[in-house]
Amino acid sequence: MNQVKYTFPSDDPYKEGNEIYYNMVEFLNDSELHQIWEIVGKACDRENIVTSGNESLSVRVYDEVS
Repeated sequence: MNQVKYTFPSDDPYKEGNEIYYNMVEFLNDSELHQIWEIVGKACDRENIVTSGNESLSVRVYDEVS
């Protein structure tokens, strides 16, 4: 049995459209997640973006289903 790995956007509560996304954080291992956080942290530092220390990471890949 195939497990559905995608989600419909919140602006499509009835799942009538064909736009979906994959929540990539669910598919990353700890090492990959750490690498992405390192990159995001460097970008925040470079752009002087100050965060609260209570951040969360969201990486979505959008696609269409037919």
